[in-house]
Amino acid sequence: MEHVLVSVTILFATVSLVGAIIWLVRHFEKKRTEALHAVATDIGLDFSPTKDDALLAKMNAFSLFNKGRSRKMKNVMTTETDNGSITIFDYQYTTGGGDNSRTYRHTVVSIESDALSLPSFALRPEGVIQKVGAALGMQDIDFEGHPEFSNSFVLTGDDEQSVRKFFDAELLESLAQQRKGICVESTPGLLIYHCGGRRKPEEVHELMNEARTVHSVFAARLSRMSSTSL
Repeated sequence: MEHVLVSVTILFATVSLVGAIIWLVRHFEKKRTEALHAVATDIGLDFSPTKDDALLAKMNAFSLFNKGRSRKMKNVMTTETDNGSITIFDYQYTTGGGDNSRTYRHTVVSIESDALSLPSFALRPEGVIQKVGAALGMQDIDFEGHPEFSNSFVLTGDDEQSVRKFFDAELLESLAQQRKGICVESTPGLLIYHCGGRRKPEEVHELMNEARTVHSVFAARLSRMSSTSL
């Protein structure tokens, strides 16, 4: 009988703990949504707490949105600018299972414009794992004349020749001067920017400005291409 009571007590404690964790997560997520709504209103962005199905479908072109399982988009903030349609949102996915389960959370900025005639590529920071991968033959488009860029980033693309042609010396130097944690992915007409984590509500405006700065670097490259073709 005593053994049964101990087992029941442990089970009850476990269920209570799990319930408390779930409540806390939901509580903090609700508070985050409320805070992001307030920030969006303050800086003139349209806000929706739920996913944008049309936008999420477009995101499938990028590697970030093809990882793991339980993929979720929420807290979507949008605005129209001279640079195109800018959307900021929370995104998360889960890898592994059981004790090895891990959930990754990001705040992502997407910029959509017909003027973004960019090649398809992915740019992310180069760490130890990426250096080992490159040594084992994984794709990393390096530029011998620009070691600062090549040592800071992993650059990949379906059409390496097209990517190499697009990333001229001025673009490489400009990107090397950006914060080293940036991640950028692009397909024609669409660019996403994130910094490998979820940003606080009070950092949303700063994140949007970072994305605009990165966008301006690529827009300048497109402008140089147009000038050359004239």
